[in-house]
Amino acid sequence: MGVGDNVQAIWNQKATLVWRPAQDFLVAAPGPNYDIFTIQGGAVHIMAIGAIETAAGVGATTLRVTINGVACDGGAIAINAGVNQVVFHPLNAGGNIVNAAAIPKTVATLTTVISGIQPAGADGVIVATFGTGTNWVGEFWIIYRRLCPSSNIIVA
Repeated sequence: MGVGDNVQAIWNQKATLVWRPAQDFLVAAPGPNYDIFTIQGGAVHIMAIGAIETAAGVGATTLRVTINGVACDGGAIAINAGVNQVVFHPLNAGGNIVNAAAIPKTVATLTTVISGIQPAGADGVIVATFGTGTNWVGEFWIIYRRLCPSSNIIVA
């Protein structure tokens, strides 16, 4: 293995952060479903998905997240804890979304997901669905590793 191969191998193994700028997510049209990230080119290892509330929303707005149509939480949870509060997604159909000033990593929050693109080569999609309330204002982020050199996650 040459130097170039070693550099490529290290590049493929690194954790990557993708950040989605703040947006006002409405429960009514055009919501409640928003494509927040797109998976391209192959399989990825998703290590964490979260968000930060950047402005006050209206109502006890709830959140659910799916990856390629698969539910990755135990149910819709209100995420209107306040400006600058962190929202952490469990990536586990038996877990609950948590929002607080700080969220410790515990056995309950250490779940990861392996995901790929859709059948027939269509891009994979990570969808946030908002309910109850009127709106939520915030930014999303995702941390992942590539499982093949061509795989990638981008802001949808």
